[in-house]
Amino acid sequence: MEDQTMSIETVHFRDMGEKSEDVFEAALVVGKRARQIISERIARNEIRTFDRVAEFEDGEGQEEVTPDIDYVEMTKATTEALGEFLNDELEWTYGKGDGEEPTEK
Repeated sequence: MEDQTMSIETVHFRDMGEKSEDVFEAALVVGKRARQIISERIARNEIRTFDRVAEFEDGEGQEEVTPDIDYVEMTKATTEALGEFLNDELEWTYGKGDGEEPTEK
């Protein structure tokens, strides 16, 4: 049996605070960028979404269909976003509630 351990790297708040005026602001920027990465992956069909099986009115013939999925391990979006943030690869501006998102440099 293969060893399936996850590598975990601790990130200190002070590292995030050095890149931003506020640690909470940094967490917000990283979170928004992670959501962007997920949206980009979905748009490129790297993450497949599956429609639910149509339900029959009479209740007969309902089977759960599990599609064959080739598992591809991808870097987690939050890990990727945090790396971009700590390596100064993100730019963000202060908007007036216009929903402006962080962008890559």
